[in-house]
Amino acid sequence: MSTATSDAQSVAPVSAASRLAALRPVAEAVVGYGLLLFAAFATMAPFLWMVSTSFKTDPEVFRFPPSFVPQGLVWQNYLDVINAPDTGRQLINSLIFALGSTASNLAFCSLAGYALARMQFRGKTLVFALVVGLLMVPAQSQIVPVFLIVQKIPFAGGNDWLGNGGTGLLNTYWGMILPTAATPFGIFLMRQFFTRIPIEYEESARLDGARPFTIFWRILLPLARPAMAVLGVLSFQSAWNEFIWPLILTNSRDMATLQIGLQLLQSGPDARWNVVMAMATLITMPIIVVFLFAQRYVIDGAVTSGVKG
Repeated sequence: MSTATSDAQSVAPVSAASRLAALRPVAEAVVGYGLLLFAAFATMAPFLWMVSTSFKTDPEVFRFPPSFVPQGLVWQNYLDVINAPDTGRQLINSLIFALGSTASNLAFCSLAGYALARMQFRGKTLVFALVVGLLMVPAQSQIVPVFLIVQKIPFAGGNDWLGNGGTGLLNTYWGMILPTAATPFGIFLMRQFFTRIPIEYEESARLDGARPFTIFWRILLPLARPAMAVLGVLSFQSAWNEFIWPLILTNSRDMATLQIGLQLLQSGPDARWNVVMAMATLITMPIIVVFLFAQRYVIDGAVTSGVKG
């Protein structure tokens, strides 16, 4: 009898411990997913509030306590933005700036990254060190020097060969695009990706008589589609959301971008915040579309390129 009792007492703690061990992964999963859901909500809450406010009426915007869900969908706020006299021009300016900056980054950064990764030349290590060093220089500290360079470009905007007498590239599309035509991050990204491509591809093409640019254009660049997609998305996003540089460079409403138009719309005591949020929502949509479109190509390029990440 005593033996059976002792066996039962020894089995009970073991069973409890096994149950706790079985519940531990479930508890960890619940905590982990809970933290992820909280982080996702904290990230999406400002965007959802912006979209919600864009559908509210004027009195509903200032109602206290505020309501997260609008009482109705007021599409007139979006029509007011679309029918504004400067919106079309601002959209064209933003597209020219963003697409020009993206295309130039893809071209120049890929060429510079290929040269730093594959070609041998004197001062290569120093050049790469300068590129890495520029990553640590704040962009705000470069605004004044870049502005003076753009203003003093010879033979542009009425300047003489010394860069005096005119306005240079101020208040022009070239003035907006050229300072963002190549970025240190883009060069670093492409260089790091090219170094991970097996050298056998290049050696095989060189044995067939291919020149360096042919190897770059026909072999390495198709393999670099994932990096090109990432660089394109980041370049477009950076130029599309840029506010300070177009504001400083331009001095007319005809050259204003959507970001400047958003600032003009919310300035003054009579600003309609539901219309402001509607414009902010419309400005955000192209970034989301570009990201979703490029995400498929990033995955497809990583699968079909034959290069392990």
